[in-house]
Amino acid sequence: EKVQKDSEQIIKILVEERYRQKKTQQEMADITGVRASNIARFEKASRVPTLLMLEKYANALEKHIEIRITEDK
Repeated sequence: EKVQKDSEQIIKILVEERYRQKKTQQEMADITGVRASNIARFEKASRVPTLLMLEKYANALEKHIEIRITEDK
C-alpha cells in the first residue's frame, strides 16, 4: 500500500537524522514525552504513524513535518 511505503520512507529519513545527530532512543523519549519502547516501535515503521507522533519525533530533531494537499496523478 502506498501510504505504508510513504510512511516507511519518512520514518527512515527521520531515524537517519536521529543517528546523524547522535541522539539515542532514550533521549528522543525524554524530549518527546513518549516512552522509549514506543519510540522503538515507531522506528520499526510496521504501522502508519499518527501525524502527532511524526511531529513530536521531528520536533525533537529540530525539524517539522509539512503536509501538502495535491491532485492525484
